[in-house]
Amino acid sequence: MGEIDAFITSPWMIWAVLVVAAAGWIHGVMGMGFPLITIALIALVTELKTAVILTVLPNIAVNLYLIAQGGRWRESLGRHWRVALYMPIGAVLGTKVLLAVPAEPLKLLLAFMILVYLNMARLRKLSWDWLKRAPRTAEAGVGLFAGFLSGTVSVSIPPLVIYFMALGLAPTAMVQIMNLCFVFGKATQAATLAAAGEITRLVVFTTVPLTLLGLLFLAWGARVRSRAHTATYYGWLNKTLFVMALILIFQVAYAWWP
Repeated sequence: MGEIDAFITSPWMIWAVLVVAAAGWIHGVMGMGFPLITIALIALVTELKTAVILTVLPNIAVNLYLIAQGGRWRESLGRHWRVALYMPIGAVLGTKVLLAVPAEPLKLLLAFMILVYLNMARLRKLSWDWLKRAPRTAEAGVGLFAGFLSGTVSVSIPPLVIYFMALGLAPTAMVQIMNLCFVFGKATQAATLAAAGEITRLVVFTTVPLTLLGLLFLAWGARVRSRAHTATYYGWLNKTLFVMALILIFQVAYAWWP
């Protein structure tokens, strides 16, 4: 039995179910957080590869749901579709690294990307004008790097946010193009994992109801968004993510301790 099958049949699967439900609700309320929360929290109790395989279908479904909400299609997809096309190339490379590299370096990369995400406000204040000087090169670089992150740790939002913020893209348009990028990256990751024999029948039978659960709580969170104190939730989420990053770093340090 593989690692993912062993995890699914263990008591820890209850933790994964609770995480997906909570992440779906939080994403519905705040409009973000599902990939980061699911990967980070599940990776605390198992290998990163297992967390990625278990959440690949729910993540694709969430992104498709958000794309279906519509809005600013011409401004987002019509102008920046090339970035999304570079995502699969990086995602293939990243997924192969996920399958070949030991768990500890990847957990360290995940912790680093969480810390980068938590410092996005500071990073936005830096000068990113150089991205506008060579738009085609920037599109390729951002798409490939974000795809690589999507394939390895399933957290590709930091480079995409920095890039589209530097271009002055409106929030709605930015959400649309980023969700398309996420779908391209995760779909490629899923296909690469399937080709490698990592997505078993048990994984499919487990992740389909897990996906439906995530969508159900996402819709519930979206309904209560107008009544929720989002500023408070952001504060809680950021503190939780910071603690998760520290735990991941501690796990790696403990594993590497002689």
